[in-house]
Amino acid sequence: MTGIAPSRARQFRIAAVVLLALLGTGLLACGKREWPAPQLSEDRFRIRSMNVQRGQGCLIVDCELAGAWANLDSVRLHLEPIGDEPGDGCPTCPFVPRISRFYGPGAPEMRRDMNRLIITACDLNPKKTYRVQIVASNVYPALSLVVSELFVSAPQ
Repeated sequence: MTGIAPSRARQFRIAAVVLLALLGTGLLACGKREWPAPQLSEDRFRIRSMNVQRGQGCLIVDCELAGAWANLDSVRLHLEPIGDEPGDGCPTCPFVPRISRFYGPGAPEMRRDMNRLIITACDLNPKKTYRVQIVASNVYPALSLVVSELFVSAPQ
């Protein structure tokens, strides 16, 4: 007797195909693994109110956040000086920020107290009127930026 009988070889091939099919099904059943994705409704925050004041040569922006305010990561302060000098904007023109300042987590100019955010921007011309806008980012980069309304801050 030499080798395996043809019927035995056929049974072996069928068993191998069935085992491979079971193994493939088992691997597919494990599922696709991904990092957790942010939930839009649960992880978003917004700027509920914003107040801009001038004091001691600085611009003080006080914001109240709503929603998942603990997810605030960083803030960019956009400023546009209004005036007649070169590079200044006009009050009725579209907003074009001429000054942009970034405040990351732990920046001394950015203070947080629960849902309150206070940004202090100094070294600005105290005689200029500024249009001010806040752009805040979430700790989840997949979520869109939070943009405030435009505010006008006139000199004292």
